[in-house]
Amino acid sequence: MNIYTSIEEAGEIIRRRWADKDLKDRVEKKLNNDFPEILKNEPQGLIWRCICTPDGEFERFLCLCEKAKINPVGFEIRQDKFYSGNFTKHALTQMVFSKGLNKDSLRITLKENIIDFNSSQGKRMCDLETLWGENLADFHRFFLETVFPVMKNRVIDSSEWLKIKGGSPEKYYFYILSLAVCHVVYFDDYDTLEAEKGFIDEIILPAFREVESCFGVQPIIVRISKAGGQERDPYWWCYSEEAKEIMHNHIKKFKC
Repeated sequence: MNIYTSIEEAGEIIRRRWADKDLKDRVEKKLNNDFPEILKNEPQGLIWRCICTPDGEFERFLCLCEKAKINPVGFEIRQDKFYSGNFTKHALTQMVFSKGLNKDSLRITLKENIIDFNSSQGKRMCDLETLWGENLADFHRFFLETVFPVMKNRVIDSSEWLKIKGGSPEKYYFYILSLAVCHVVYFDDYDTLEAEKGFIDEIILPAFREVESCFGVQPIIVRISKAGGQERDPYWWCYSEEAKEIMHNHIKKFKC
């Protein structure tokens, strides 16, 4: 089952649906009009991550939003617990910087730990502290807004909202994908890693079908990367040399 909409179509579809008052009213009634205020004024592009950060994936997300002519919004789940075995959470704490390509056109990277892993396991992401004494989530917010100023005041912590909507993926994904009917173009990759297949079959597809059955249209999901791309190229989890300089200058000022 193909759950994706092409970026070429997504912008046009979301604007057409936003203008469909009956459809919009039905979605908002199903949501009890209880969803973040930032999504109530215009159709937008949404990425949803534990903590938003200015890596290659986020840069690609911004490019796709620009292509669809929609403004970007980020949702976070800061109250999620840290587990270093989760590669997306690990990448927020052992940061990977791109140093270009070698003679075989393979990416050269440099890794830098920014937390104490031994004392961080099992803590909430919002409670983690960097090695220089700053809250980890607050650092990444500063980092994101400095590297990509367009994201200033456009990222929210959705932790409490998700609790209200059931608190588990089996329950809250219906509401996330309902937003993707006429309020947002939802950007994600659900089939880039083989390990995610069970999650797709058990969580994403049932929620997708339920939303389609409820509203008569499919939620708009746009793929960020190509299938398998994240496994072949660390670009998606890398930060640029410019971002590295921004981080190191910030650490120096923070310590002063």
